[in-house]
Amino acid sequence: MTANPASRWERWVQLWDRYEHPRVLGLVRLLVGFVLFYDFFHIGQLGLAETLWAAPSEGGISNVMERPSLPLLFQIFPASAATANGLHIALCLSAFCFAVGCFTRISGIIFLLLYAQSALIIPLGDRGIDLMMRNVVFLLICSECGAWGSVDAKRKTGNWFGDGGDIPAWPRHLLILQLVVMYFAAGVQKVGMDWMPMGDFSALYVVLHDPAVVRAGFSDIDSLYLMTQLATATTMLFEWSSPLLILVYFYRITPERPGRLRRAFNRWNFHWYWIAVGVFLHIGIAVTMALGIFPYAMVALYPAFFHPDEILRLWNWRKRKLI
Repeated sequence: MTANPASRWERWVQLWDRYEHPRVLGLVRLLVGFVLFYDFFHIGQLGLAETLWAAPSEGGISNVMERPSLPLLFQIFPASAATANGLHIALCLSAFCFAVGCFTRISGIIFLLLYAQSALIIPLGDRGIDLMMRNVVFLLICSECGAWGSVDAKRKTGNWFGDGGDIPAWPRHLLILQLVVMYFAAGVQKVGMDWMPMGDFSALYVVLHDPAVVRAGFSDIDSLYLMTQLATATTMLFEWSSPLLILVYFYRITPERPGRLRRAFNRWNFHWYWIAVGVFLHIGIAVTMALGIFPYAMVALYPAFFHPDEILRLWNWRKRKLI
């Protein structure tokens, strides 16, 4: 007997029509916002705003003026050094306002549009992590992430952490899905022999000898070859196993159903171990490789893996340990 299409649709609606405390999405907004603020602020510290976003005649390196269609920014303003500096200031201000939750949705939209314009001006400078972060900011804009830990919460409720009212959970679920897709896609694209047992799991050993990537002081790692092999194999296992998270969360919302695997996953909190491996992998990347904001931006998304009640339990556990 086939299932009733109406009942399938009802289950699908119930799956996404869930509400939860805003602390997780608020925390993700804070972390992501400040990582992006620092990234653009650092561009100013390096004096690269004009180099990146001005026309070649103004000292820029982009070929933006040679294209048949200009970015909207340069259709409104001249492709001058002043416009490049104005773009930089606007990016920093809107990123900071979004991070602290000051008119969260408006500042987020402004930041996202300017972020996209900066990518259009110099596409070769648009990293994979930039595309990921624009997707994340878009999801956060569509959420009520400003209801916790924000100026907006203080303005509306008199409390920096809001009134504790629940918000839709689907943006957090989509963040998890995006991370799963990203990690799994990264894993299946690692087709080089160095990532495989046939290549002796030597990929990270090779990468850490690349002066364009490695941080100073980590090029002489011959004595750590076994550790790099273990890290390479762990990376592959971590990325290939990411779809299991979907199974984990499905088991968590259907604990009443039978099955030994479901009981085991719900009992041992498999995702906590997977998340811990991911955090350590990104810390390792941050320590050994110069990849910009990539490891920090990725870790900034990790609170999304936890239900708000789990975050609260972890916080209370930490306070008990400190007492």
